[in-house]
Formats: sequence, structure tokens, C-alpha cells
Amino acid sequence: MKFRSLALLLCMIPALLFAQGAAEQAIQESDYYQAVDANGRTLKLQEKPSKVLIAGKAGNMPANALFLFPEVTNMELTLPKTDQGLGDFFSFIRPSLDDNPRISQVASVEEIASYQSELVLTKATHFESIAQKLDQLRVPNFTMNLESYEDWKREVTELGKLLQNKARATEILNLYEQRLEPIRKTAASIDALEAKRVLLLQANTSDNTYSYKIAPDEWMQTWMVETIGAEAVWKGANKAANGWSTVSFEQIAAWDPDIIIVVSYRTPTDQYIKAIYESEIWSSLRAVQDRQVKASPL
Repeated sequence: MKFRSLALLLCMIPALLFAQGAAEQAIQESDYYQAVDANGRTLKLQEKPSKVLIAGKAGNMPANALFLFPEVTNMELTLPKTDQGLGDFFSFIRPSLDDNPRISQVASVEEIASYQSELVLTKATHFESIAQKLDQLRVPNFTMNLESYEDWKREVTELGKLLQNKARATEILNLYEQRLEPIRKTAASIDALEAKRVLLLQANTSDNTYSYKIAPDEWMQTWMVETIGAEAVWKGANKAANGWSTVSFEQIAAWDPDIIIVVSYRTPTDQYIKAIYESEIWSSLRAVQDRQVKASPL
């Protein structure tokens, strides 16, 4: 009897030790500020980051996400310069940001590392040119894509984990869903035969010549048009690997959409709307004839 009790105890000890070890590991893991970035890497930080740098082109996108969290108020921030002529809103939220020079969008990895930031945020498109090189220098970094609504939901959630503020991430996503609910209900009530055919264009100008681009199928712009119950006429036409693709007027005329929405990130949109309405070539389009060429945001 004693032998069997002793044998049972010996069998239980490894299990108990394993359970204790797993519990301790879980506690240790919860002490980390950790999340999975857009490139599938798990970043673990010992402390909540208080000195943050945002690097690379389109840095305003991860900055937008970061500014949704209250932690940004007390962070020492280094923001990138923007090549979008209309600027950004960050200094309106924190006027003191204007006191610090911004880092170049094309700053070298060595320059980025010299700031000794506790965290570098960058777009996932800079994985090879920035993120992997920062890894080699042991500079903590986190990539974000943020080009689709699914990206936003996933990556805002992960950013909340990294800041150990999952409650705020949930609050943000719930707010989006609440605002989307009436839009989705209205869109669901639209008969497919009555759905508007919409073309969203990004406008650019170079040497007094205007050009227009379409977004990838999976990007936010396509999702927004489809979410309101419209048909994104350009869907399937963007062959670019990862970004906007220039489209010819001949293709625009072939689509002949009911509504054209024009967005411009570097110059006021009004000039493009005016040019389209004054163009003899564009005058044959249904959207022009019906005065349905709109600027975004409206």
C-alpha cells in the first residue's frame, strides 16, 4: 500500500512541476508588452514604450492608429515628414510636436537607430528596407499595413496588445462597427439593379499634366465603395503589385460610371473637379453630364 502511494506521488511530481512551470510562464508572458505585427513577427517589450519613432513613407498611417490611444499623450514622439501637401493633424492634437524636427521619410536605418527609440512603427511595405535592418541593429520595431478594413481591425487590436490597452482597442473597433451598422442596413436595401456604378480616382499633377490612378481591390477605397452598396467599376483592373495604378482616359470612358469620386493627397481636389467639368473630352461621360463628379472627403 505504501509502495503504491509512493509510486503515485512520484508520478504526480513531474505533472505538478510542469503545471507550475506553465503557470509561471503564463505570468511571465503577461508581463510583456507584446503583439504580432503585419509581417507576422511577435514583438515583446519589457516596458510600455514611451519613446516612439515613426519611420518611412506613409508614416501618417501608423501614426493615425497610434493617436487613437491615450498613451500617445505622454509619449516622446518623432514623426516623419509628410509628402502629402495637405499636411496632417497631429500638431493640432499636440501643438508641442511642432517644437521637434521631423525625421525624413527616406532616413537611413542608421539615422533611425540613432534616436534610440524604444519602439519604431513603420508600414509593412518597408519590411525589407527598414524593419529587417532594424532587427539586425536590435532596435524594436513593429510593422502595420492598414490598407484595408480587415487590416485596421486586426492591427488596432494588436497595437492595443502592445500597449497593454486592449480595452481601448475594443472601444475603437466597436465605435467603427456602430457607425457602419446603419450604412450596411441601407446598402442591404438597395436592389442590385439600382446600385450606382462608382469610380474612385486618385488625382495627380506633373508638369501641368493631370493623371489618375485606381486602388487595389483589397484596399480601403474599394471596400468603402462596396460597403455603401455601390459597384466599384475598377475592381479587377489594378495590376500593380502593391499600390495605386495609373488608368487611361480610354478605360475611364469605357467604364462610364454614374459617379466619379476624386481624391488628392497633395493638392486641393477642386482643381481636378474644375478641369474635368471644363474638359471637352470628359464631357461625354455620364457622371460629368449629370454633375456627379465629387471630391473626397465631401
